[in-house]
Amino acid sequence: MIFSPGNRTLVLLLGASLLGSCGSLLGGGRRDDLFRFGVVERADAPSARYPVPRRTLTLLRSRFAPEIEGDRILTTRGERALYIKDARWVASVPDLFAQTLERQFETRAPGIRLAAPRNAAGASQALQVTVDRFEARYHGEGDQKAPPTVLVAGGMTLFDLDDRQPVASCRLSVEEPAMTNSTTGIVAAFNRAAVRYAASIADRSAQTSCTDSMDAKTRKGQNDER
Repeated sequence: MIFSPGNRTLVLLLGASLLGSCGSLLGGGRRDDLFRFGVVERADAPSARYPVPRRTLTLLRSRFAPEIEGDRILTTRGERALYIKDARWVASVPDLFAQTLERQFETRAPGIRLAAPRNAAGASQALQVTVDRFEARYHGEGDQKAPPTVLVAGGMTLFDLDDRQPVASCRLSVEEPAMTNSTTGIVAAFNRAAVRYAASIADRSAQTSCTDSMDAKTRKGQNDER
């Protein structure tokens, strides 16, 4: 079935609702395989030998497009959109992504502590993350068996909590080709793409926060001299 862009989200949400209803009505059917993304091998993560002074960064609630907020694994081909049959994420995409983001900050930006607004006492900046594409994208009407490419796209904005003005903002996009046109091959590509996307956010946040902190110290020093 071909979905127009205007109806795509509605159709996806209705489809997910109907599938969930069928599963509960039929009962005893085949259970979906559950998958996780955002996990990297511990051996790849550098270990901190010395304690690092940490500054707090408020993590605002991330924003996701409606069709990717649940636990279904989305694929697209042109204007057509389908969820992978008999497979789901072990938790919702926003929950798994939050865990991925936290791991990448711990690994790549150990000087920053992510915290929810209620636990972010002393924070001077806030981070807002958006994800509007989280899908395995098949290319056109070519080889129907060719593996898709996973696309994760959205943006990030850092806000100054004193005046609520943006300090830095940018669009982000990551693509990872699946090695095989299979559920496990596609999930592996989602994992790589999600980790790269979260790593980019951690790197940019660390760089911007560091620059902003240095600028603030410089301004304070100039004011003290006066």
